[in-house]
Amino acid sequence: MKLARLTWPVALCLFAATGGGAADPSAPPRIPIEAFAQLPFLDAPVISPDGTHVAARSLETNKAGLVIFDPADAAHDSRFIPTGENKVLDLNWAGPHRVLVTLGSKANYDGMELPVARLFSVDTATGAVTRLDRKSRGFLGGDVLYTDPAGAWLLVSSQDDVFSTPSVKRVDLATGVATTVEKARDDVWAWYADGAGVVRAGIAYDDDRWKIWYRATATEPLRVIKGKVGKDDSGSVDSLRFLAGDSSGLIVTNGRTGRFAAYHYDFKTGTVGEAIYENPDVDISSVMVDPITGIVSGINYEDDRRRVMWLDPGMRAIQARIDRLLPGAENSIVSRSDNAKRVLVWSGGAADPGTYYLFDLAAGRMAPFAQPYDKLEGVQLAPVAPVRYAARDGLTIPAYLTMPLHRGDKGLPLIVMPHGGPFARDDWEYDSFVQFLANRGYVVLQPEFRGSTGYGKAFVEKGYGQWGRKMQDDVDDGVDWLVKSGKVDAKRVCIMGASYGGYAALWGAIRNPEKYRCAISLAGVTDIAAILRYDRRFFSAPRYFREWQTKIAGEDKIDLDTVSPLAQASRLTIPVLIAQGEKDSNVPPRQGHAMVDALTKRHADVESVFYKEAEHGFTKPEDMADYLRRVEAFLAKHNPA
Repeated sequence: MKLARLTWPVALCLFAATGGGAADPSAPPRIPIEAFAQLPFLDAPVISPDGTHVAARSLETNKAGLVIFDPADAAHDSRFIPTGENKVLDLNWAGPHRVLVTLGSKANYDGMELPVARLFSVDTATGAVTRLDRKSRGFLGGDVLYTDPAGAWLLVSSQDDVFSTPSVKRVDLATGVATTVEKARDDVWAWYADGAGVVRAGIAYDDDRWKIWYRATATEPLRVIKGKVGKDDSGSVDSLRFLAGDSSGLIVTNGRTGRFAAYHYDFKTGTVGEAIYENPDVDISSVMVDPITGIVSGINYEDDRRRVMWLDPGMRAIQARIDRLLPGAENSIVSRSDNAKRVLVWSGGAADPGTYYLFDLAAGRMAPFAQPYDKLEGVQLAPVAPVRYAARDGLTIPAYLTMPLHRGDKGLPLIVMPHGGPFARDDWEYDSFVQFLANRGYVVLQPEFRGSTGYGKAFVEKGYGQWGRKMQDDVDDGVDWLVKSGKVDAKRVCIMGASYGGYAALWGAIRNPEKYRCAISLAGVTDIAAILRYDRRFFSAPRYFREWQTKIAGEDKIDLDTVSPLAQASRLTIPVLIAQGEKDSNVPPRQGHAMVDALTKRHADVESVFYKEAEHGFTKPEDMADYLRRVEAFLAKHNPA
């Protein structure tokens, strides 16, 4: 197989304005819908330990799979291994000649199609695929704790069945045979191994409490240790890592400041020590530890964009070289060989779909090898700026604001687009919906309403029990802020979103019809009580359901029908467009169908479309293109730009 889209001449100014005749100053250049409907043909590349090959998720002529190639090969030869309807959830290498692939599929449990994860290995020379940990029958599988550097064996955490917590198995990579080395324990959902492949710890959760099972050596039994993070035990533990030394470790917790940060941790005494890194404003995202030396090399965090704090001077110097070569972009080292002689770099941003580069440090050469959204090559997209505004109760709300090109900055039409989750956040990255709307002449506001993650525990907890209430206030207040600024015409506003954002769109239409001319919901929740019952059946651990219930209903357990679009459908008076995938396992499609039926019976102004093959999002470009055409026509009718 040849991957023709994988190499171009080196060009560091990737998204210059296109040439041609003079542009119409009253409208942005119209980009074809097919360009925005494109799914990335390559994603999540990982370089082999010896730096000679790259494995990545790939979409080749609408077929999902795994691709393995040498990015420096002038012939562009590669091996494509299709995965059918299974999603590639995670990729990693086990030695230089075997790729570990976690695939997501669907299984029928008690009449429901629910997602499961399974682990496979791929021989890069022959393409042979071997199922690993074959006796795993639960939802969770394929969580790799440790990989033998020679690629002979690994440790995985997985459920034996849907009713158990995960156990740890040692898997022989030649045969796929798994042997249990640590049995499942009540409430332990996360296991950790040290740099020698010894299972040393597990975190047990019970409601909002946690404790750590720990051993110092392979021959000792596990025992419970529990030290306080701060003045009380109210904090959460995100992860543990073993560092150099017998009991020296690292803990990521929000118990000390309310924001997730990395601290030294003494496993023997359960003592949380000095901070390795804590950000004064936001949570850290992850910690990078050198698997050979056990030294913390860097910390990832995200404020208005993704950033890295390199503690390793060598990596800091490499990052500085990359940033000098690719100024003004978000530049991330996504993978590196064991000797760090070759690194993979992603460079992009909210107005740049991004390019992957191979940086050969020894040769001093960096060259692009993949532009996943090649239909947008050379296209100028709309700038996306981080902004902040005050909610009605004074809380500061972060947001992203996208202004359309060539439209000025006064009296423009607005699409407010709350994110999904809702306990998630938007990022400063390319968003096809945002750029499509901006290209069609709309201002787009993406509010990080209370409950959004990344801004600390207090900000998240302000969203508990606030579906349709203060979380919705924050969205509405963003509209008012833009109207007051003069950028937006108060009479030309619509609301659009997916998942929770789809819920917020429908609820905004019902709660505040005076503010919105129309609403668009993709895979939106319409019956909150039903989604809680659905999630309870999905999760094996009771903790997850109780936490989810508290987040949604709040401690006072509000009547969820009072904020559910389906229960309040009779109040909807403005036009709505409802879309969903029939294979959605996050939000059951019956939620969308029930809402459409309720509105149709009332002769409400509702348009709907259900995609046979789509899941909680689009898996086929033709479905995405169809949806964008419907959105374009719907907005042209009800809120023309």
